[in-house]
Amino acid sequence: MNPQNAQWLLLVLVNIPVYLGLGRIIFSDWDGFIEALRLWTSADWWLTLEKQWRLDRWSTAKLPVFVLACVALVVLEHLMFGRGKVVRPAAQLVGLL
Repeated sequence: MNPQNAQWLLLVLVNIPVYLGLGRIIFSDWDGFIEALRLWTSADWWLTLEKQWRLDRWSTAKLPVFVLACVALVVLEHLMFGRGKVVRPAAQLVGLL
């Protein structure tokens, strides 16, 4: 594994507690997360989303907001910290190189 891929993997793994905290803020409990996941993965998801969007926009948008926030967090951290010489020693420390 090259140092660049190792840094992406480290960023994703280190941010797991942040993902859980962000999920707690957005969904408030596991039932809210499961309900959002069920809504987005139903068989007729487009019709369900159109109908649900008219009724409750925030509940419909929770899952995409959560995924976008998690991805944006990792990308921003990579842009902030990934340009230095930290990549190779960090990957060696974890044993990925």
